[in-house]
Amino acid sequence: MIYCIIGTRAQLIKMAPVIASIEKKGWPLSVIHTGQHMISMDELRDDFSLQTPWIYLTKKTEAKTVLSSLKWLVQLLYSTVFRAKKLIPNASKSKDIVLVHGDTFSTVIGALLGKISGASVGHVESGLRSFNIWNPFPEEINRLITFSLSNKAYCPGDWAVNNLKKHKHLELINTQQNTLIDSLNIAITQIKKEGSALKRYAVVSIHRFENIYNQKRIQFIIDTVHDAAKISPIIFVMHPVTQKRLTKTGLLSSLQSNKNITLKERCGYIEFTALLAQSTFVITDGGSNQEELTYLKIPTLLMRKATERPEGLGKNVVLSEYSSVRTKSFLANVQPKSHLTFKSHLLKNSPTSIITNSLTQYKS
Repeated sequence: MIYCIIGTRAQLIKMAPVIASIEKKGWPLSVIHTGQHMISMDELRDDFSLQTPWIYLTKKTEAKTVLSSLKWLVQLLYSTVFRAKKLIPNASKSKDIVLVHGDTFSTVIGALLGKISGASVGHVESGLRSFNIWNPFPEEINRLITFSLSNKAYCPGDWAVNNLKKHKHLELINTQQNTLIDSLNIAITQIKKEGSALKRYAVVSIHRFENIYNQKRIQFIIDTVHDAAKISPIIFVMHPVTQKRLTKTGLLSSLQSNKNITLKERCGYIEFTALLAQSTFVITDGGSNQEELTYLKIPTLLMRKATERPEGLGKNVVLSEYSSVRTKSFLANVQPKSHLTFKSHLLKNSPTSIITNSLTQYKS
């Protein structure tokens, strides 16, 4: 039996091709949702035409504050420890596997669920490291915990594989690239069907904990956005938690008063991918965005101190390190692209097919 643990929108986006592939083969599959994110999850399921019903570990309410997130985590830990044997009954490492993804609290909870139940644990997007406990926080810690709980590590490239060679208990499987490239291929196909043709603009997307809860950093980011608005119209995709923090810190009003900045509510994956694909440049703090924009060859200013991903660095991606010299240099030298440059990378040995082919022992 194959169990897939999903918690966040990013995890669903990246695991959707794997889930769809397993569904297509007709293998036994259970999708367990931790409830970390709830908004837009049904829309994402529809985007990828996923059919498997979900089992929910917590109430269908998304945590939007630090306090509510802590409450959610406590409830989730309780459910995991005391319901593991019921959620994954009669498990064995040879017949059952729990797939977890990435570096969130849901990743750790899913790995713990698999460990307690007695199933094997497969970590997708494994081996990524920033080698800095505090950047990003708590993701780097979550990765280290998940490495120790896992049996199989699906690594998106040689660099990730090498990072895990000292973990002798892990079976290392090189998927060559991230499953995100398969997700992006699906989204781009939809964009082409829609025939979108948008005006010239840049995109901003900021949501990371270490940015929005750090007054100095968020002020620096907003100042950079205003600088960017001097050279291009800006579409600022507003995550709910970001909007709440900007309102509380008084920074939202400055964005609203800038005529060259348009605030847009967070949208679905297909629509957001269309925005990215047809933008001239992007300012973001998202690791997944870093990868997507590398595939799309869009100039990107990454608002982070460190990144666990090598994609795009030294090419289309500039790591800001919160340096005004770096951000001003990026804006002064950016050579924007306004056309769709992505070409299908969904090959015979795609990350999704490599992962799916490794699961044959769990198909009955």
